Amino acid sequence: MYRYMCLVVVLVLLLAGCSTNDNNQNNDKAKKKEESIIDDNEVNDNKNENGTTDNPDKKEKTVDEKIEEMIDGMTLEEKIGQMFMIDADSLNNAPVTVLDDFGREVIKKYNLGGVIFFKNNIDTIPQTEKLISDIQETSSIPLFISVDEEGGLVSRIAKNPNMHATVLPDNKVIGDTGNPENAYKIGQILGREISSLGFNMDFAPVADVNTNPDNTVIGVRSYGSDEQLVGDMVYNCVKGLQDENVSAVVKHFPGHGDTTNDTHLGSVVTNHSIERLKEVEFVPFKKGIEADVDGVMIAHIKAPQIDETNTESSLSKKIVTDILRNELGYDGLAITDALNMGAIVNEYGTKEVCIKAVEAGIDILLMPVPFEEGYSGVLESVISKTISEERIDESVRRILKVKFKRDLFNQDNIKNAEEILGSKENLDLLESIKK
Repeated sequence: MYRYMCLVVVLVLLLAGCSTNDNNQNNDKAKKKEESIIDDNEVNDNKNENGTTDNPDKKEKTVDEKIEEMIDGMTLEEKIGQMFMIDADSLNNAPVTVLDDFGREVIKKYNLGGVIFFKNNIDTIPQTEKLISDIQETSSIPLFISVDEEGGLVSRIAKNPNMHATVLPDNKVIGDTGNPENAYKIGQILGREISSLGFNMDFAPVADVNTNPDNTVIGVRSYGSDEQLVGDMVYNCVKGLQDENVSAVVKHFPGHGDTTNDTHLGSVVTNHSIERLKEVEFVPFKKGIEADVDGVMIAHIKAPQIDETNTESSLSKKIVTDILRNELGYDGLAITDALNMGAIVNEYGTKEVCIKAVEAGIDILLMPVPFEEGYSGVLESVISKTISEERIDESVRRILKVKFKRDLFNQDNIKNAEEILGSKENLDLLESIKK
């Protein structure tokens, strides 16, 4: 009996030992799995200086994949906001030189895609730098910060003595040199100087062929009356600007050079046929497209020989989609001219014009006033399925593509504007043009 009891005790102890070993093994497995998860997270978190993981089997996402992921994660309201570029004063319905809490709320509420500055928003170098920096810091997606800085007649920055920027000549002066390399140098100077302040988009160069001596709108802003020369100049200026990582925007498609009236004031018509436009007016725009220009500004000019509905080009699907996109093969940003100009406000309400522009194929709605009405109009149209969300996605995709291309998601590109604006290097470059 005693032996039997001892045997039972031994068996019980053996079984207990096995159970303990099993538990220890299970604990070891759980510990190893936890360590594996931690290691995986470390691989994801610990990226090398090139922004890729040290794990060769883990592929970095392409820009296109990042864009699609962003679009998938955006609300409809956020996507529509990206299509609006407002003037800085619309952030507070008053002259803006400082971003206040109201302006911050406007940026956040409407998820704005861009802001354009005018001379009243540009006072001093520190003030301009801070205003741009504050605007960018307020938004989760970086904004296009744009300006009309063509050189010569249209120079929001260089005409302000507080900015001590390099004063550049009119495009006609550059065109008269007959050397397209000079247009590249001008683009370089423009790009260097405005990017030092934080601007990342310039509504330049003018691509209009100045064939009408009575044209009071374009004139010396054009490189000249020869379409081939203008085209070569446009190509090089675009390259100069974009080599400095500033988005160039050629203007004013389909061509404002042979007109007499001013779209700032009212309706303007060009009666040229498509054959004439292809031979003359389109040539510089095609050269801009060849230079991979980031943006094309569409004018409010009516072209009844092209669009029999006599709709302004900026609102015409025939001109924006059929001609610019499909015939000329342009897939960059299509941007309206300012939607507060007489040619538009004399004919349309803000909601109507924004809806028409989106339906035409426009990506960026520039300066509708009040922009809130235009925003709600586009939003309502998508909700009611008058405009498809896929159509909105097309524009947002193009917008984000340029923002990645210009490295706007990297906010560490800080430059010394005090040193760059009007620098000896830029003045020497300008001097070399005169020789």
